[in-house]
Amino acid sequence: MIGNALAVRWESLVMALGALALALWAFRSPSGPPPAELSEPAGAARLRVQRPGQTADIVDVRDGCLFGRGRDCDIAFDDASVSKLHARLHLADGTATIEDLDSTNGTLLNGKRLEGMAALRRGDRIGLGTNQIVFLGAPSQDV
Repeated sequence: MIGNALAVRWESLVMALGALALALWAFRSPSGPPPAELSEPAGAARLRVQRPGQTADIVDVRDGCLFGRGRDCDIAFDDASVSKLHARLHLADGTATIEDLDSTNGTLLNGKRLEGMAALRRGDRIGLGTNQIVFLGAPSQDV
């Protein structure tokens, strides 16, 4: 009878040590790069969108983001001076560019009318009608 009780104690000790080892393994710090779904997506940018009479919105966008009045636009504006498909943001190889899509009233970049495509830098202001978009760059990892 004493032998059975001693065996049960050893089995319990081994199981407890196994559970502890499993918990330590699960909470270890990763040694490799973060998984793709947890890391910041490639081709992402952060914008501050200011519509007249409204508070500014901070928006994270991906490559090919469309600006305009249409339903298919990623960022839509309820403004008659904005075309249905007004402009597109391109993000590739760490560079952001803005492209006017032959809009009626044009797209302004830092107060000057945009001709074709132009590279964006952090802090650049994009004007679409009475709306202002500020390019903030890539989303920060700590937000």
